Amino acid sequence: MKVLLRAIGLYLASNGSHGRRMKRLALAALSLTLLAPVAQAQNAAKPPAAAPAAPAAAPAKPPGCTATQGALPQNWSGQAFALDGETMGGSGLKTPIRIWGVQAPALRDAQRVETVPGMRARAALEDLLARADHKVKCRIARYDSECRLVAQCALDEAQPIDLGGALLASGVVYGHELDEPLAWEPRAAQRYADAEFEARKARKGSWPHWLGEK
Repeated sequence: MKVLLRAIGLYLASNGSHGRRMKRLALAALSLTLLAPVAQAQNAAKPPAAAPAAPAAAPAKPPGCTATQGALPQNWSGQAFALDGETMGGSGLKTPIRIWGVQAPALRDAQRVETVPGMRARAALEDLLARADHKVKCRIARYDSECRLVAQCALDEAQPIDLGGALLASGVVYGHELDEPLAWEPRAAQRYADAEFEARKARKGSWPHWLGEK
């Protein structure tokens, strides 16, 4: 207010050339004084600047197999039964056992209908297990992506029969991930590859079907 009154006084008291300059200065001061409240009101009306958004949190990683299934055991023995041509359920086990080094045909197709190669592979595994009253001994290699125990297993009898090798020799499965070495049997992959070769050459099991032969 004091600034406004002083500007008005200067304007009224000014005359002559010097007075004209004083009038211009007085008018400028008067304009600033009158416009200041408007600027303050406009600034007050503006919403406060939004705070920068916090970075999105990284998605939580799914728990690993150890968290959900427990520490990886080194060995397992007990009674097992065939779930399909490459997988067994074991008494007291929380997760199935996938037989190392072999791949069986799918037991069921997309319409959930049993397939002949899949049923043949499952029957071959079940027949092997029945020879030793379903008793097996397994050495565990790792968990797979489905948290199954990947293991090399043999029938628990006086002369153990390696399940993976026997299934390959019968021609109902084929070799799978044989580039993964086993610490306790470095030449297991070669032995399995040889068993598959002999079965394929003799056209055993599902090999005529796989090779497109009639």
